[in-house]
Amino acid sequence: MNRSAFIVLSAGLAVSAAAFAKDVPPAELEALVKSGAVLPQDKLDAAALAKHPGGTVQPGGEVEHHRRGYVYEVEVLDAQGAEWDLDIDAKTGKVLKNERD
Repeated sequence: MNRSAFIVLSAGLAVSAAAFAKDVPPAELEALVKSGAVLPQDKLDAAALAKHPGGTVQPGGEVEHHRRGYVYEVEVLDAQGAEWDLDIDAKTGKVLKNERD
């Protein structure tokens, strides 16, 4: 596969993956937490901070419903001032993505 075809295919896969993600509204999120399908926000934030001790979770994190489950997407400002984008499995607290912004 040539480079141009690869870039087009990669961009198409990213768009397709995004099309399957859906923000979870607050009322639905509360029910998911009560049922145990999603961890409470303080536990999700703690999972993010475990990767960046001394950091702070930035406002605006959200839970999205993906084909494979719920993912908490959040940004952390580490102790040195660097920003990190994290995706966390909202049921288990396992960090799925931890990339410097």
